[in-house]
Amino acid sequence: MTQVEEREGYRLLVRSIGTAGATAVTALRGLRVGSDENLASLLYRAPSVLAGGLDRETGQKLCQVLGKTGLELALLSPQESFEPGTDDFEVALVIDDPSKVTAVIEETVTVLGVDVETAKRVVIQSPAALIGGVSEATVVALTERYRAFDVGLDVSRRRDAQFDVAIEAADGRTRAAATAVLREVGAVVSAESAHHLLGTGLSLAAAERVWPDLARSASKVRILNRDLQRFDVRLEKALDTPEVRSFLTETVGMPERLVGRALARTPLVLRENVSGREMTALLEGAQAVGASATGILLALQGFALDIKPGGDRQSARGWVYAIAGREAAAEFTDTRPCRLGGPLTKLQARWLQHELRKHGVSSELVAR
Repeated sequence: MTQVEEREGYRLLVRSIGTAGATAVTALRGLRVGSDENLASLLYRAPSVLAGGLDRETGQKLCQVLGKTGLELALLSPQESFEPGTDDFEVALVIDDPSKVTAVIEETVTVLGVDVETAKRVVIQSPAALIGGVSEATVVALTERYRAFDVGLDVSRRRDAQFDVAIEAADGRTRAAATAVLREVGAVVSAESAHHLLGTGLSLAAAERVWPDLARSASKVRILNRDLQRFDVRLEKALDTPEVRSFLTETVGMPERLVGRALARTPLVLRENVSGREMTALLEGAQAVGASATGILLALQGFALDIKPGGDRQSARGWVYAIAGREAAAEFTDTRPCRLGGPLTKLQARWLQHELRKHGVSSELVAR
């Protein structure tokens, strides 16, 4: 070992969380002083230094032991440099196949170090915002991990993103106060319904500025990162023309044999759970062929399930409770048709439909 190495020592670097989860923090408690939150932050902001001033033998042993947690580690000499990670990114899960939800919840328990119920709440939301304040290396690691379940990630660099504010306020005075707060930062405010406001076009700084005032009000407030939002695209009206048929088959991907039937049944959903960019492209495509279409923000949508007669209701009831909760289980009758009113998120409703079908129970999704 050189004199420089003896004086400064080696550094233990975490390059990526790899296949480890938040429970890897437990293995680091004896290595570095700090709260669990600070230790987890080091992992999710990788590359970052876990320990310094090590001799080579000790560093190699630590790499071997801690590597068993799934962390990707390296031992750096004093002469080696690295680019530290940042906390710029936020990610959300994109789940198109409801049959994958149970497995995704299990993986999320590992990633976040939370219980099953907390992981479920994360996964079924729209957007399914998984974690923020992470580095690009963590984004890459999470992308690989969830790809195993055919699940994608929406990724946002928060400082470059735009935000919208959704407000649910029951009375006129509260809505007026919220409108004033939003307009102070230049947001465009629209009334989505008698009780819902939407303020659009805020920067991160503006969203952080309005949050304290809105959070103290008698309103339900959500800050929505546009990069993570998902939409359904609904065809409202269209004539049966060659241009419309081409749009539906080539752009939307609808089989030719279904086009005539679809055009006779408008309005109908053309595509589900698409990104904002995809939604805009589809709306522009519809407009170009003389059709009318709408983008529906899933974060503001609620759904119910109309349960059809038949099926093994006793076996299915446990899934109703697990996915939709106690109230829905109470609404779930033994034999008769019934409605599970929710409101459920779109993925939550699709997941429940999937599990109910296994027990011979049919249902229909209803927007609320």
